[in-house]
Amino acid sequence: MPVPAGWRLRPARGLRRRRGGKVLLGGSPTRLITLSPRGAALVDAWLAGQPVTEGRVERVLARRLLDAGFAHPEPPPRPRATEPCTIVIPVHGRPDQLARCLAGLTGEVPVIVVDDGSPDGRTITAVADRHGARYVRHPENRGASAARNTGLGLATTPLVAFLDADCIPPAGFPGALLDHLADPAVALVAPRIVSSGGRAGRIAAYERCHSALDMGPNPSLVRPYSWVWYVPSAAMVARRDALGAGFDEDLSLGEDVDLVWRLHDAGWHVRYESRSCVAHEDRIAPIAWYRRRVAYNESVAPLLRRHPDRLPALFVSPPAALGWGAWLSGWWPVLAALTAVRARRLQRSVSERLPGAAPWAARSAVEVTIREGRELWRALVGPWSPFALAALAACRDRGLTRRLAALLAAGIVADWLEDRPALDPVSYGALRLADESARGLGIWAACLRARDFRALAPRRPPPPEQR
Repeated sequence: MPVPAGWRLRPARGLRRRRGGKVLLGGSPTRLITLSPRGAALVDAWLAGQPVTEGRVERVLARRLLDAGFAHPEPPPRPRATEPCTIVIPVHGRPDQLARCLAGLTGEVPVIVVDDGSPDGRTITAVADRHGARYVRHPENRGASAARNTGLGLATTPLVAFLDADCIPPAGFPGALLDHLADPAVALVAPRIVSSGGRAGRIAAYERCHSALDMGPNPSLVRPYSWVWYVPSAAMVARRDALGAGFDEDLSLGEDVDLVWRLHDAGWHVRYESRSCVAHEDRIAPIAWYRRRVAYNESVAPLLRRHPDRLPALFVSPPAALGWGAWLSGWWPVLAALTAVRARRLQRSVSERLPGAAPWAARSAVEVTIREGRELWRALVGPWSPFALAALAACRDRGLTRRLAALLAAGIVADWLEDRPALDPVSYGALRLADESARGLGIWAACLRARDFRALAPRRPPPPEQR
């Protein structure tokens, strides 16, 4: 489906252009495409800020760049009257949060507040009435998914925005997010969820840089095995007809992951637009924060039944498993050799179309090895921590202890350098360890409850053509 005329393209992170712009390298997963001189000239013009014109060939090429992750769309602004939308807000108690959320809306977009069995419905009714929102009540608590679906069924507009009551939307929400839905291939678009930022303390500082709801500063096409796998349901805008029955009401958590993956599998595009931000009130009391992190990961087992290939404890190829296993055993040359072989294979795969690719291949191989190490330490501290502790107790190998400690420290330092938190390294490291332990505890709790332990097993990454 071609990109609409008049749209602009922005280069994606990691995009590299070679041979005068005729070769593009990048995307997620990484791929390489070769352009004709005419195609290279078009890409030059688009990345310089010129819009896509009416020509079908141009619009098809622009779509190819978007689908490959080489570029991100910048839709032109449209009159809001042309995109009728309804905002659905599920709520259970906490009328003060609902009042703050509704106060951030302009009133130009109709709002449906779905009270999901709050203990005192009168206070929720009063808040909704004060802000001109339509009020609907479930007589008993059925969960956020059911509340959203109730609002979805009542909405009569072609577009529906979902907004949690503990969010503080920017003025004009959903605003520019609606522009992305002028692309008929896009079913859903979500903003960046950021911390409300008004609270002090170490956990609040950690949430501002490493929130579970924040998908990062870079826009992305949302799909499995890409930079952004899913977007949270705290705030999103979608086509009503693309959602069908809506959220899976059997999922108390992870319903947003399931929805996004179902849309992807049905052939729809989902967009993450990081330039639009919605603030979210964080839990910063230590016990509440930790429990919430555990709960997020308890969704793994029910999601695994619906999407069996996408939720292992660790994606790792057999050569990578061999290399890192050898490193943990003290045979570091094996890991170095694996990285060298990987670099050589990358170079050979692109050498015909990209002469002189050795430096890029070497750098990419090192980056992949580092990324595998970061994922490995997360697994060892999280879902695999019982096995790691058992191995340490059984072998009593001080060398293994030192190597595991070095891997853990390197992973935390890498995360600290990436996040640049307003925290000292020790506090940040302690919270990262707590965060990953909550991940492990949540996955184990879900597996034990479901008597299904597949989420603890590693899995080989699928080939790019199957992602």
